[in-house]
Amino acid sequence: MKENNWSEQYKETLEFKKEQRASAVAARRALTQEERDQKSSAICDLLIKLMREPRYCAVKTIFSYRGTWEEVNVDAFNKWADSEGYRVAYPISLPHGVMKAAVPGFEGDWHRAAFGILEPVMEESEILAPEEIDLIIVPCVAFDAYGNRCGHGAGYYDRFMERMGQEALVMVAFEAQRIEKLATEKTDIPIRTIVTEAGVLRV
Repeated sequence: MKENNWSEQYKETLEFKKEQRASAVAARRALTQEERDQKSSAICDLLIKLMREPRYCAVKTIFSYRGTWEEVNVDAFNKWADSEGYRVAYPISLPHGVMKAAVPGFEGDWHRAAFGILEPVMEESEILAPEEIDLIIVPCVAFDAYGNRCGHGAGYYDRFMERMGQEALVMVAFEAQRIEKLATEKTDIPIRTIVTEAGVLRV
């Protein structure tokens, strides 16, 4: 009986999470391109300011991303980090929820992967182990004020982040993606530092 109850509760959690994900996606897509650009610029400025804090002074390698048109665009931050001498890696998504951190050889060593996302060409990139990364800029579909994160559901980031310390994780999102209280699973990894256009939230 207990097992059946747990199974039903788990199904309810997944269904609720699915609804919350859909709501956050709709809210994010409702932003105009001008709003998205302005908010992304504000988030990049806050990320740069964050990097100047003493707690991040030892950071040398950053795992960032180049997302879809509707996600927070952190390209300006990535360019700044590269110009400042940081080593910047980007995700390569492989089958079975496996994600690799790749430092592209040259700007031209990119290709369009699933959903049109730009990824480094693996054969032309340096692949890093998680322990070589000092900071991860983590995108999301939805978040809450408790540091809970909802992604697209494939678990790529959760599997990668479980090998990282909390101090190495920084989540970025638009305020439109904020949910009052996210449904969570045991495999979900909370993130204590969140950057939106409204400021830096420390959980």
